[in-house]
Amino acid sequence: MFRSICRKLSPNPLDLLLSRSVKAKKKKILLCWNRGLGDIALGLFAIVERIRTYIPDASITFLTRTNLVEGFHLLCNVEVIEAPEWQRDLPFSLEKTLRKCKISPHSFDLIIEKPDPTYWVQWQLGELCPKLRWKKHWDSLHTSFALPDKPFLIGVHPLAEAPYGLRRNWPYERWREFFDRLDMHKEVGVVLFGLTSEMDFEHRSVVDLRTKTNLLQMLSIIKNRCTHLIVPDSGILTMTYFLDVSFPIKVISLWADPHQGVLKQAVASPNPKLVHVPLIAENHNLYNIEAENVLMHLFPQRGPHESR
Repeated sequence: MFRSICRKLSPNPLDLLLSRSVKAKKKKILLCWNRGLGDIALGLFAIVERIRTYIPDASITFLTRTNLVEGFHLLCNVEVIEAPEWQRDLPFSLEKTLRKCKISPHSFDLIIEKPDPTYWVQWQLGELCPKLRWKKHWDSLHTSFALPDKPFLIGVHPLAEAPYGLRRNWPYERWREFFDRLDMHKEVGVVLFGLTSEMDFEHRSVVDLRTKTNLLQMLSIIKNRCTHLIVPDSGILTMTYFLDVSFPIKVISLWADPHQGVLKQAVASPNPKLVHVPLIAENHNLYNIEAENVLMHLFPQRGPHESR
């Protein structure tokens, strides 16, 4: 409580830093990021906006781990440097990383090693809609994959990667029950996405692309082929929700804590054709969301046989 009071009474650290940068005429800025994918939209987008409010002609570069590089391609007018040795949430030596990348720290006027978007840009909640740009030539990326030719193609991210565990993930038995039910309908296909393939699903309707796509390939499949997307509170949900391009999709998200992620952001998607149905678990326990409940929201009228 004391910390919260101090923060409310103190100047915003980012604003203070940027005010000093304006006075010192600092324009070349490096930010390090080794946390989540979804934070690119939920936090770093707002930090970039704030930087440009103070320094319109700022040169902004992000240093990040390999599997996040493509996420930064969705931000406008920023550069990105890959740190191949970084692993999520593990400490790193900025000096050693820059040396391996053959980049001098003196290339930048300001280096922000530990940005804190949760605190620094809290003002954005309910006010700022993150917008992730989509480039037209990415649309063809989905053609590299053999996808089911079905009237209903459902993208599924069954497991939000570490460190979230059961707090954000629907239990395996619920997924299995859900896919068992979908297997009864020939009109439905399922595509699995994710960085890991820890859970096995041997179902007729399922095509497993876990570990087989990069971010842009996955988003291309979702944008151009999927009619529905079912996800926990994860980076895949966030990046899809804030794509600034119009395409029809129904997104069903599974929540133990509704005060996180896109629900906490509390703004509509920039995609006018995106329909979002968040399912909130009772008692903060995702096991309490039953497969039947998800199916009911997937096909609320006549089941999978209805037209899109």
